[in-house]
Amino acid sequence: MLVQSPSRIFKSDLSVWKRERSCIINTINTADYSALRNVSEIILEENGDYDFHYQKNSSILVVILYGESLISGFKEPFTAGQIFTRQASESGFLNFKNTLRNEKTDILVLELKNNRSEDSFSVEDLNFHDRNVLLPISEHLGYPNFAGLYNGRREQEYVLQRKDASLFGMVLNGAFEFQNRLMESRDAILLNGLETLEFEALSEDALLIFLEI
Repeated sequence: MLVQSPSRIFKSDLSVWKRERSCIINTINTADYSALRNVSEIILEENGDYDFHYQKNSSILVVILYGESLISGFKEPFTAGQIFTRQASESGFLNFKNTLRNEKTDILVLELKNNRSEDSFSVEDLNFHDRNVLLPISEHLGYPNFAGLYNGRREQEYVLQRKDASLFGMVLNGAFEFQNRLMESRDAILLNGLETLEFEALSEDALLIFLEI
């Protein structure tokens, strides 16, 4: 039976994009509600760059949605589907620079609280070899995290791994129903008091991510 859980929805058509030099940014601030501090989508113009500043004791998840970007400290660009995670005990910043000509680059960055005093990073690839299943985005984030590419009308349940955890979900393409709530491309939701997530893809090539936080 579907249980309606307390939620906060962030609708993409109500979001505000801000211009910063050679990019535009949309940020969802969730620090008052969960261990997820913020979610930022950064669209870099040709040769554009941006400094993403993070707080101390942070876990940062970077997903290249499309295009290519250099990330500070690396000589080779990250491409679509590559995942970068950073564990930081002190505050700092990551510089992103679009390396493509005549094309934009789209980057998703999630900053979470991290109570462990450590400094590390990892690079991983996210490949959707199988549809209609949930795949881990990163093994190094410190929070359960998943992505899935679905055909239309496919339904699935996910049982949360941690008791009393909240769940943050975001639709990257297409449309879904989360707990009987309509979610379209770039919409996000924060669910509390949840034991099992029920969702259904409403379109072909529907893509989502979610994290227990």
